[in-house]
Amino acid sequence: MNGAGRAESCLTEILVSCCVAGRRVGGLSSSLSVSRNDSDTGARVFTEPCSLYLWVDRNPPVRVPFARSRPLVRRVEERRVLDDGSARFVTGVGAFFATMYFIQGIGDPTSGLITQPIRALLKSWGESPSTMGSFMALLSIPWMVKPAFGILSDFLPIMGSHRRNYLLLSSAAAAIGSFVLFASPLPTGARGLLLFWLLLPTVGIAFGDVLVDALMVEVGQPRGLTGRLQSIQWTAVSAALVVSGAAGGYVSTVGRSDVAFLACGVIWLVSFALAYRFALETPRPLGTETFAATARGLRDALSVPGMRVVIGILFLWSFNPSWTTVQYLHVTDTLGLSEQVYGNSNSVFWAGCIVASLGYGIYCRRVSMGALVHLAIATGVVGYGVYVQLSTTAELYAVSFVSGVANMTGILIQLDIAARLVPIRVAATCFAVLMAITNIASSCSDWLGADAYEWLGQRIGAADAYRAIVASSALFAASCWLLVPRLRREVPAWWG
Repeated sequence: MNGAGRAESCLTEILVSCCVAGRRVGGLSSSLSVSRNDSDTGARVFTEPCSLYLWVDRNPPVRVPFARSRPLVRRVEERRVLDDGSARFVTGVGAFFATMYFIQGIGDPTSGLITQPIRALLKSWGESPSTMGSFMALLSIPWMVKPAFGILSDFLPIMGSHRRNYLLLSSAAAAIGSFVLFASPLPTGARGLLLFWLLLPTVGIAFGDVLVDALMVEVGQPRGLTGRLQSIQWTAVSAALVVSGAAGGYVSTVGRSDVAFLACGVIWLVSFALAYRFALETPRPLGTETFAATARGLRDALSVPGMRVVIGILFLWSFNPSWTTVQYLHVTDTLGLSEQVYGNSNSVFWAGCIVASLGYGIYCRRVSMGALVHLAIATGVVGYGVYVQLSTTAELYAVSFVSGVANMTGILIQLDIAARLVPIRVAATCFAVLMAITNIASSCSDWLGADAYEWLGQRIGAADAYRAIVASSALFAASCWLLVPRLRREVPAWWG
């Protein structure tokens, strides 16, 4: 077996072990039951829906596919299903998350490779800061309605498929939108057409993100791995955004946004191929009992001690008016730095995020949740406020790295807290609701920040307007401390 085959074997076997353990993995499968012994191979044969492939350790190795109906999972009798706490289990599941998030990090129009080229294109059309902010807010709408994607996937199958066909459609739509923008340059000022075609890949990544988040909760929460898996996920997406920052800056400098659209189209074709290759599933009918039980679970989730307080913290912490339109305009207009410098600063920011992600995976289980809550709020204040004074390229890079470390630390802690509170039975939709709240706060604050920057800039000057907005971002993060006493009352175990 070649190197690629060995890697595929390890990953798929680990994911199958989750199914054998009786837990649903990312919506791909339910529990497996032993049916019989195979007379030809001596392997145990399992039945029930699944959606993966498995390599059987024989000489030569045999790859056993899962059929679309009544699939079989084979493994040699002597080989034991991977232990949930084993290093191979964590490594394999982490590799799955890392791959999915890396693709999403590159292809996301709201933060990935084409984000800066989009802003540069709007700027070249002579659009105002307010218009740019509103455009990016509208583009972020799919991230605000993530709960709808979770409900759609759970309760409205396409030809019996709850996952695979949705993944194929969303990946195809994302690729089509990107390729159309590459092949058909838009006339100056065509904001409506630009928004329409960009919404296709944004919907695709937001829909896929719902499934990955659910997988993280379902696999990580019962095993106490939510912190580590969040670390793995965000290390991967940060690595993707390091590449996107530098590449996006270059593309914006040379005015070749079409190249970025082409690259994203190819990325989404890769996503389509992965979904087609691995996301097989057995059709299952829509169950009204399951729908009713999930609806009750969502209602009851709000009654979980600490859940409403965490929602408030997530919203306030994510309400950052100085990020990202205001930051972009301040660097490229007020400071007069180039598009490439701004792109490089984004890469430096995400490099800091990688450091924070790797570090959190080490200490997240060694520090009490109470201490982590305070740390999350403090890092938000530092991560936002550190931008208040910028003048040179060197300062921008240094501040970006510090902000990356601080911001990612705060994000990981908040996501870890949310993952520990979300009921597993409604993990997909409930976690999507929490993430939608942060996306709403982020998008609305970016829109309002751009409006305030334009309004204040006309009265007190662009530089002072920028500093005022940065200060407001730090104040919003600091206001989270007002909610900590109630959180401590509702979840005293975190401070025990």
